[in-house]
Amino acid sequence: QQSKLNSFLWTIKRDPPSYFFGTIHVPYTRVWDFIPENSKKAFQQSHIVYFELDLTDPYTISALTSCQLLPQGENLQDVLPRDIYCRLKQHLEYVKLMMPSWMTPDQRGKGLYADYLFNAIAGNWERKRPVWVMLMVNSLTEVDIKSRGVPVLDLYLAQEAERLRKQTGAVERVEEQCHPLNGLNFSQV
Repeated sequence: QQSKLNSFLWTIKRDPPSYFFGTIHVPYTRVWDFIPENSKKAFQQSHIVYFELDLTDPYTISALTSCQLLPQGENLQDVLPRDIYCRLKQHLEYVKLMMPSWMTPDQRGKGLYADYLFNAIAGNWERKRPVWVMLMVNSLTEVDIKSRGVPVLDLYLAQEAERLRKQTGAVERVEEQCHPLNGLNFSQV
């Protein structure tokens, strides 16, 4: 059955070979069992691993956070139509109320609290650009909350690469991802 799975692995035929693997930003536990052995073997045998972004670098995380913010002095209620802003605010209040019931016993056992998790995901939402708020809202579902605390596939592989002392790097800078998203106008968002 493993041989029938699409591996999303491309091989660049050279000596030694290079590989290109397409990942998705979901908790690795949702997809790990479906990643074919040839992809896992290529990762294990590689000495150098490059990722889309270096998610283990504090600068990358800080820059991602900063790029999501509206210009100084602006708030989301200044740029969203009033009815949408009010619906968003009500929805976030609903999510905050529901979040304790969405969390798993395992999350609670690890000391993860609903208020902390809500603030980690939605904190400072009134200062974020609409496109980033949209992405944030899309991740505030029961299924996504239940998988919080599990690294996304990209981060899991980066952590594994570090653990295995592989040389790592990134093919993109934060700005290359951030600026196109921030360039979308309101109707596109």
